[in-house]
Amino acid sequence: MERTQSSPPPEAPSPLARYGRGQAHVDAQVRTMLGEIAERLERNRPDQPLTATARIAVLQATTMDPVLSRALNLACPEITGHITRTAYAARLREIKGGGEQR
Repeated sequence: MERTQSSPPPEAPSPLARYGRGQAHVDAQVRTMLGEIAERLERNRPDQPLTATARIAVLQATTMDPVLSRALNLACPEITGHITRTAYAARLREIKGGGEQR
């Protein structure tokens, strides 16, 4: 009896694209949230420094969805030094795409 090769296992879905949401949908929502965070940072105490703890608080205040929370955390750069809320907002807009102005 001749052995035939079985087909390769199906690709596992992205860990960020669970609960029936595709990666493109998750990415689009993250881009929207990046813009919302940037606006909030510029509107509230724009010249104050943003700390690593404040970054986490902003992310948690944006979404409680586990999939989106993880994707947003991966998209937002870590705070490694002194940065104002306005400067961080500008970085988020660059990540969002195009660095467009309000």
